[in-house]
Amino acid sequence: MRYVPPAPWTAFPAPEASSTVSRRGLFGLSGALMLSSAMPAGAQGDPVGDTIADVVQRAMEQGPFPGVVVAVQKGERTLYRRGFGHIDLENGVMATPEAIFPIGSVTKTMTGLSIMQLVSQGKIGLDDPAGKYVDGLSAAVAAIRIRNLLDHTSGLVGYLDIPGFPRTSQDPITRQQVVGWFANRPLQFEPGTRWSYTNSGIYLLGLIIEKVSGLSYERYLHDHIFVPFGMANSSVTGWATILPRRARGYMMGRNGIENAQRYDPLIAFSAGAVLSTVDDMLKYRRGVFGDGPTPPAVRQLILQRDRLKSGTLLPYALGCLAETEFEGHRKIGHPGDIFGFSSQYSYYPDDDVTIVVLANLQNAAVSIVSLEQKIARAVLGIAQPVIVDARLVNEDVGRFAGDYALGEIRFAVDGMRFVVKDGALHLSFIAGGEAGPAIPLRYQGNGVFVSRFDDEHRFRFDGRGRRRKVFMSYYGSTFEATAGP
Repeated sequence: MRYVPPAPWTAFPAPEASSTVSRRGLFGLSGALMLSSAMPAGAQGDPVGDTIADVVQRAMEQGPFPGVVVAVQKGERTLYRRGFGHIDLENGVMATPEAIFPIGSVTKTMTGLSIMQLVSQGKIGLDDPAGKYVDGLSAAVAAIRIRNLLDHTSGLVGYLDIPGFPRTSQDPITRQQVVGWFANRPLQFEPGTRWSYTNSGIYLLGLIIEKVSGLSYERYLHDHIFVPFGMANSSVTGWATILPRRARGYMMGRNGIENAQRYDPLIAFSAGAVLSTVDDMLKYRRGVFGDGPTPPAVRQLILQRDRLKSGTLLPYALGCLAETEFEGHRKIGHPGDIFGFSSQYSYYPDDDVTIVVLANLQNAAVSIVSLEQKIARAVLGIAQPVIVDARLVNEDVGRFAGDYALGEIRFAVDGMRFVVKDGALHLSFIAGGEAGPAIPLRYQGNGVFVSRFDDEHRFRFDGRGRRRKVFMSYYGSTFEATAGP
């Protein structure tokens, strides 16, 4: 049995699984997936390459991912570039580094870069209201500043979270129809007072790019990012177009792996519609952070991090980039998740290491972010943590069990509930007052637990009584929650 918790920084949850936890279910695995690799891992006897291959194959078995493609670069030298499994199960097409995948929310980083290009040209102001560029918004939505749209502090409700939104429809949809779902809804909070991930703000940014530049969103990316950066295999392309080497997307159903739905690119638009390859994503990193077309002034803008009104520094930069620390190494990047696909784009600037992972499975038991973290340890020379099953004694139960509310930085849920069952701690995410299915945790000692399904999801408890807190390391970032009364 498996349970897939909500992903905080991804674009589009699986159709049967929304950001409301209760819609996510437990699914049985129908059988083992045959693994095959499409390219040699590199020089024979390369210990780092061997470790990466082992890590990926284990993740594929656990996922179970049909196909995964990995590329690792140090400076301008490609250290690793390999495909595993298949991009098309029905026709037996093997995964290669040339395969084209939807990258989901990694698209947001390109939207953020586009906005900052226009800001640097004086065509947009970060403190301009959205209503200056987009018509048909309520007064509250029109007043939201561009910077609040960029870093998810707008208070906008996510359009995919609205009951009735046609997420599974195969019918064409327009920009105006999508915006109409959220343009006049009340804000969830005053802009700038909380961080809560939403696709709606990034969707508005796409419309602003079109308004200011006079180009369609896809044309703007083509002219100002894809061509200057040499990304010849990147595009915003619908399913009707014949696209050689395009991967097919899959999801876990009740009886195993199933074909994922196809979707109109305008459902994703500037929040998640780009398709790309691992090679193009390496070129993208070089174009943004190397000596390429991005001026230092624009680079400085995309890395700028604002603070909430309380003074809390945000983990998300104005260029739609998550800036975190992993095992003592600074990390910049973004995950993606969209209708049958998942991705992770990471740059470790102090090490000058870039890692790109693309896969054609959504709602896998092991997240693509967790896979990237294990790859990063191999590349950076960090030992993988040893996972144990320490004994949970009765006197610790009261210290850990209870409801914990997330603070100013939150994602798709409001909090967590920890209960003890059969001598083990279990976690349920809470959304809208409703607790989702229980996830069993493995005790590591010293107040630390990991998910039984994904050991990169860690939970560290601190304090006692009313001062109890839990720090959740989840999808590459840390979220703090405080125990209730």
